[in-house]
Amino acid sequence: MNVLCMGETLLRYSTKKGHRFSELDFQVHVGGSETNIAVNLAQYGFHTSLLTKLPRHALGEAVISFLKSFGVDTSKILRNDMRIGSYFLENGSGNRASQVIYDRCYSAMTSFTLNDIDLKTVFQNIDVFVVSGITVALNEHIQNAVVEMVKYCQGNNILVVYDSNYRAKLWSIEEAGKALKRILPYVDILSAGYLDAQNFLDITSSKETFEEKLADVYNQIKQQYPHIHYIMSTKRDIISTSVNELTGYLYDESLHVSPIYHIDDIVDRVGGGDAFLSGVLYGLLNQRDRQYSLMFGCCASVLKHTIHGDANQFSIEEIESFMYQGVSKINR
Repeated sequence: MNVLCMGETLLRYSTKKGHRFSELDFQVHVGGSETNIAVNLAQYGFHTSLLTKLPRHALGEAVISFLKSFGVDTSKILRNDMRIGSYFLENGSGNRASQVIYDRCYSAMTSFTLNDIDLKTVFQNIDVFVVSGITVALNEHIQNAVVEMVKYCQGNNILVVYDSNYRAKLWSIEEAGKALKRILPYVDILSAGYLDAQNFLDITSSKETFEEKLADVYNQIKQQYPHIHYIMSTKRDIISTSVNELTGYLYDESLHVSPIYHIDDIVDRVGGGDAFLSGVLYGLLNQRDRQYSLMFGCCASVLKHTIHGDANQFSIEEIESFMYQGVSKINR
């Protein structure tokens, strides 16, 4: 199965645990939501390609080499003479929260327009198209391009996966809501939580428990946008910056709920949501049952928290081993 992911590939500069921005001591990783998903799905045996823009210099080449090392097809990547987007992460610990500074203005990807591509060529032999709100938030030209791309996908039997992925530092709730309403009529698989439904679609529930509320708003979303087949999300209970509990949800005609996963001593939380989405997609696209798909996504996300970097680097076998056996002794 051929998957096309579209989004800005970024360099992430992160402090070591226990250090602050002021020390100017950073580790560098390649990241970006759709980039992470492309890498993750490539690990699961899908042919994944990435549509982005990168500068024509050594950093752009380094990113392409990174992607190729994970088996991502880079033939659709466009090049220009602008800068590479980046962001800075101060890793929190214990009671101190992490914080992010974006540095993405005038990056290579911000110049993307529909004129850069031929839709028929870009989507040739593509089965699944993945894009997120982080990409749509960059500017109006990109948002308009994404709308035309998802329309094309619906007209050509290409599955559309959209992650609402709201970032308050990139745009307002009002802007995100307007964009989401333009895109949702063409979406097959949606990643969005209860607050997304409430803030962007004005959909709420008067049910009592959280799970009842979530099932109710998901049902309302599907009634308004009947083209959507699946909706997924996670709930993260933050005990401290270093200790979280994660629950996954997947909705078709009913709500499937994962076990609660206790994540202790978090190494790197960035990319955990992308790992969840990629894992659920692995199951669904391979016709596995809903509960397997949900648990695979949750376990992929939990394992992602244990390694540095934005992209997940665990095989199907490693994730399934954790699914069925949990934490165990050394594998000898």
